[in-house]
Amino acid sequence: MTDMTRVIAQIVRFPVSRRTLLGSAAVAGSALALGGVASLAVTDAAAASPSPAEFLRLSEFLTGGQPLEEGLATRFQAALARRDPRFGDAVAALQRYVSDSRAAGIDELLDRPDLGEPLRKTITQIVSAWYLGIVGDDAETELVAYAQALMYRPTKDVLVVPSYGGGPDSWGEKPAATHTPDTGKKP
Repeated sequence: MTDMTRVIAQIVRFPVSRRTLLGSAAVAGSALALGGVASLAVTDAAAASPSPAEFLRLSEFLTGGQPLEEGLATRFQAALARRDPRFGDAVAALQRYVSDSRAAGIDELLDRPDLGEPLRKTITQIVSAWYLGIVGDDAETELVAYAQALMYRPTKDVLVVPSYGGGPDSWGEKPAATHTPDTGKKP
């Protein structure tokens, strides 16, 4: 150990290897070179955002305990975060609330009188994404999953997930209604 490493080790009260010290200095230097405080703020925001595994567990709880795919959880989380920059913070707050509430299931959680509107909004965003397979409800709606959307699970053993449009004119505007006069004759 160099003299500098010994001094730092005494300050932080645990042994620091040269490799750890150099690695930490490199990370700090890179953060400052790439934007200083802005880079550190991004790092803090990323730290507040739950991991994909945590988001998956929360999603399974919110959708009634059904097993969900980890890859889809990652994609849904990313899509939801793109649409709402504060989504990571909202999910972290929801995770804390679920943990503190000790609710046995989603129904018990939703029945709690102290569940505020922001938490309900986050629950709705997550559950809607999983069931519909899409994120958003405007012209910029993003399709994340089609056949894996949870809305198809109840009938998966009976019906095949459709892979086509909903019939004629389903992709365009509906034609104007035409009035057929009643002539009194039966066909």
